[in-house]
Amino acid sequence: MTTTAKTLKRAYFDWLLQEYTYTDIEKNVIEIGTPFLDNDFDYITMYAVISQTGQITLTDDGWTLNNLKSHGVTFDGRSKHKQKLLHEITASLGIEVSDDHELVIRTDLDKFPLAKQRLLQSIMQVNDLIVLQDNSVKSIFFEEVENFLKSQEILYAKRPSFAGKEGITVQFDFSIPTIHDGEKLIRTISNGNDLNRAKLLTMDTQLLKNYKDEARFIAIIDDVTRDFNKKSETEAIFKENSDTNIILLPKSELTNQKQLLLNRV
Repeated sequence: MTTTAKTLKRAYFDWLLQEYTYTDIEKNVIEIGTPFLDNDFDYITMYAVISQTGQITLTDDGWTLNNLKSHGVTFDGRSKHKQKLLHEITASLGIEVSDDHELVIRTDLDKFPLAKQRLLQSIMQVNDLIVLQDNSVKSIFFEEVENFLKSQEILYAKRPSFAGKEGITVQFDFSIPTIHDGEKLIRTISNGNDLNRAKLLTMDTQLLKNYKDEARFIAIIDDVTRDFNKKSETEAIFKENSDTNIILLPKSELTNQKQLLLNRV
């Protein structure tokens, strides 16, 4: 890689990190703006509430679940499947759902970057449940990919997390062990036209640099439920902004390209 390319690459990740904004809005309450968008194309915002003892409570202030409710996606006692999905997402990242419908995680200053990353991942994954506003949709893309792995008798671990640079935890949707060639880390992306998801994946692979040298990264993108017209842009992001080779695998090619996911390869 040339010096110019390295400079551009470093500038990209510097931009991504600098795009987080921190604003004091009340005494001991800090608003954290992110470069990532929610279902209404507003920037995802988190809040840090600092107690007198120094404990930090990170929260979305109830926006995520209330926004889903406004789109017709509720998590009451009659929607056991939705509740199960919500619990799986939040529990795997150590996130609580408060009585006020807030997504919350508590931490101290040393572990703040880790907690912030976990809350952001949780918000983005819960936002994906918006597909369930259509009553004809019985499963989310994550479940569809999981069912495919089961149908092909592929061994996998679900929602694994790995500690990377500066102890920040990165979660993938699936980890597939192989016999001779390390593991395959899978990220499912239901809306490939949201390029923030591709950018987040490249950042995650950077965080795991030198920690998962043997791993191969695969992004499975849903091009069946919705049009995926930003494939070239996504491939460019993967190629230009990650030291690792991220394989783009559209859902429509899962069967023909299933060897990419097999344990023996």
